[in-house]
Amino acid sequence: MKSIVITSGKGGVGKTTVTACLGIALSALGFRVVLIDADFGLNNLDVLLNMENRVVYDVKDVIDNRCRVRQALVECTHNLFLLPSAHGYLGENVTAQNIKLILKSLSVTFDYVLVDCPAGIEAGFKRAVMPCDKALVVTTPHLSALRDASKVINLLASYRFTPTLVVNRVRGDLLAVGKIPSADEISAILGAEVDGVIPESDRAVDPVEMSDKPFELLARRIAFGTGETIDPAQKYRGILGAIRRRMRRD
Repeated sequence: MKSIVITSGKGGVGKTTVTACLGIALSALGFRVVLIDADFGLNNLDVLLNMENRVVYDVKDVIDNRCRVRQALVECTHNLFLLPSAHGYLGENVTAQNIKLILKSLSVTFDYVLVDCPAGIEAGFKRAVMPCDKALVVTTPHLSALRDASKVINLLASYRFTPTLVVNRVRGDLLAVGKIPSADEISAILGAEVDGVIPESDRAVDPVEMSDKPFELLARRIAFGTGETIDPAQKYRGILGAIRRRMRRD
């Protein structure tokens, strides 16, 4: 089993949505996947996945020995399960060892565990990161997000991680005219490889129905280590692209 912590330098960059959509994409490839909501206090993976009414037990019940890990799992779709957090619980008694024991319990029958980590580098960061094998840092191509992502990458390096990046909410029209940095430029700035580029969507994202190519490509890079990323600027280049850019102003 491979355990991946998904984190970010700041809130609001779409970390939880990336967690959910990557889990769905990996399960669509045939892998058995568990999502763990370790973002205590701001937890909303169950809401995002429309599973909030199906939660009976949560991660706090598991840690307090009120149930076994498998009893707390909520089946979302085929091959995809959620270990929800407790609403209103700030994770005061949760340690990295608690998370490690949960991962060990899940390792027998699951291929991937994705841990939704609190944004930033506060108390919950270490306990979510330490038990995992790999780290994905979610950022947007904006200066403030890149600065905060750099801090997280440096901290992860001190834990002996070599994190990779998911660049989220990339506007292709702005990328085509150089108003935001490209994935290659972001990789050079942050000193980390980009595993996924997620274009900004013009529509509301429902992760349960999400089958978009960017997340499929991200899942394939995570699972197989190969494959390209989406170029959000492609349809905004050339004569037709210029027309599209005029139709979509800042």
